[in-house]
Amino acid sequence: MLVVQPFVKEPNDPAFVAWHQDSFYWGLEPDDVVSAWVAFAPSTLENGAMQVIPGTHLAPQFPHARSSPDSANMLFTHEEIAVEVDDGQGVSLLLDEGQMSLHHVKIVHGSPPNRSPGRRYGYAIRYVAPHVRQRGDMPYATLVRGQDRFGYFRRDPVPAGDFDPAVLALFPNRKPVQHRETTG
Repeated sequence: MLVVQPFVKEPNDPAFVAWHQDSFYWGLEPDDVVSAWVAFAPSTLENGAMQVIPGTHLAPQFPHARSSPDSANMLFTHEEIAVEVDDGQGVSLLLDEGQMSLHHVKIVHGSPPNRSPGRRYGYAIRYVAPHVRQRGDMPYATLVRGQDRFGYFRRDPVPAGDFDPAVLALFPNRKPVQHRETTG
């Protein structure tokens, strides 16, 4: 497991995720990578469910370009596929709370705005096979099954307990949320 990441779309928000391929950003090779998107709330047409263009995971990598400066594109790089994508080919991944979808790192996907009065939120878990390597810096990963005979990723340390200093040191710009006891 390489990365876990929350995805939140607030109610009645014009923000959207432009058509893109994760493989364009991640620098992983080969592309034996899958994301599990777990719905913490229902993912519907109204609240901006993810859409995919079937079969695009078999196509070559598409070029990407910066979105216009006034775009509400939520992608952290503010980029999108630079060729025409037929929105009519998109298939919405409708999920109930607790369900998940799996998508390949090269599939073209995106999501429209949340036009509902409720929040859409989920959690993405990125899985890479042990033979996949990162171009550039060697990130941490957690081996979730099998054996790693390649050593392309540093192993995530196993915490000795809550707020383990050795693990927190990996995230110098993050402050842990600590539970405060309240008295009645």
